[in-house]
Amino acid sequence: MVFIWVLVSFFVLAVFLMAAVQPASIMIRRENEKDLVYRGEQYVEAIRLYQSEHGGAFPTQLEQLIKEGPKRRRYIRQLYRNPFDPDGKWLLLGPGTTVVTMGEDGKPIYKSGPGQPGTPNGLPAQPATPTPQPNAPRTPGQGAIVNTPPAGVGEVLPFRIGSQEGQPILGVFCNRHEKAFQELRGKNYYDQWFFSPLVMPPPAAPNARPQVQLPQGTQPPQTK
Repeated sequence: MVFIWVLVSFFVLAVFLMAAVQPASIMIRRENEKDLVYRGEQYVEAIRLYQSEHGGAFPTQLEQLIKEGPKRRRYIRQLYRNPFDPDGKWLLLGPGTTVVTMGEDGKPIYKSGPGQPGTPNGLPAQPATPTPQPNAPRTPGQGAIVNTPPAGVGEVLPFRIGSQEGQPILGVFCNRHEKAFQELRGKNYYDQWFFSPLVMPPPAAPNARPQVQLPQGTQPPQTK
């Protein structure tokens, strides 16, 4: 009888421990998610600052972001790790395009756009939007590029996923297919979040006034 009560006690204790461990893992993932967004946005702003001091050119090494530029300042405080990768590594976004489609299991499928290595058959002859030139001058503060995919094709991204250092770095990416607790730019999975100035608009100025769209033919009010 005593042995049975001991087994029951161990079982109840194990249930309570499992209930305590699950919320702890959820808390850790929430923190990692916050870090992912913060660190990814730090890379975006660092690349944008680098471009503003280098005629619109993208860096070719992440280490260039922690070195002092022409204005004697670093573009990022440190090279942040990917919180969801054991080695802290990011996938890099490079020159080219990527066509995004969804698989039957709900996971996104990324295929290099036309003219890039590994181009699959069956893609349209031309990308939906012009491929941005990585080293072409860009006006500091320029907004995100909007991609309109052709009929029957998924979203077209203005960069290639899985680049390497030595080529222009257009952003960073976390290749983890897991549903997030929050939504970021209309996407709910980590592997749908791309941290690049090409798809993330710059933060609004503190005193900037929102642009109001007036009906056609309407004149804006005159200020005295």
